[in-house]
Amino acid sequence: MDGALKFSSLSEQVYSYLRKEMLQGKLTPGSTINIGEIAKHLGISKTPLRDALIHLELEGFVTIIPRRGVLVNELQLHEVKDAYEAIGLIEASMVETNIERITPAHIRTLEQLNQTMIQDIQANDFSRLFVTNLKFHSVYVDVSENEFLKQFILPLKHRLYDFPRKNYIAEWELSNCEEHRQFIEFLRQGNGKEAASVLRDKHWSYEYQKQFIDTFYEANRDQG
Repeated sequence: MDGALKFSSLSEQVYSYLRKEMLQGKLTPGSTINIGEIAKHLGISKTPLRDALIHLELEGFVTIIPRRGVLVNELQLHEVKDAYEAIGLIEASMVETNIERITPAHIRTLEQLNQTMIQDIQANDFSRLFVTNLKFHSVYVDVSENEFLKQFILPLKHRLYDFPRKNYIAEWELSNCEEHRQFIEFLRQGNGKEAASVLRDKHWSYEYQKQFIDTFYEANRDQG
């Protein structure tokens, strides 16, 4: 994204640019963001850049230090724990509340996405795993009419995959897919309570996933 940005919502485009820089490993945890250099590179004023940075700070990606600059945050395990608990509670509530709105078409889509994930994991290809997983969860989250909750949990999920990850754990990812399968089966039965339990008490439970989570995030921090 070189040169001037020609979009109606400039701050949103700058936000997307900065997130892309993080995902591509060009902005790394512990580094600082040079506002002047980025504004010059994009051909914009500092105002939309500051707006984008405020957005990123609200989501936990950066810390704005007055008169000192902008620090790119490193994801801490306690933040992972908090994110898992929040997402689990919200998604479980959404499913239980909207179980009657989940149709056979939704279930077929969930099955297809889960199968895609399994095939990619077995092929040792993790390049699109996060995107596919996000689509999977969006299928039933989007059934809810509570836009506030949708907007609240999406940045949390992005935060969990904030920077390039190097050591995906195939065993963990396949276990997640098995939890997806259990979840789908309860949806097929119309059992919102048990489907919600899979999400809250297994899939998004930090304590249930702790061994994998600690290994994954510590390994990636050591290699970052």
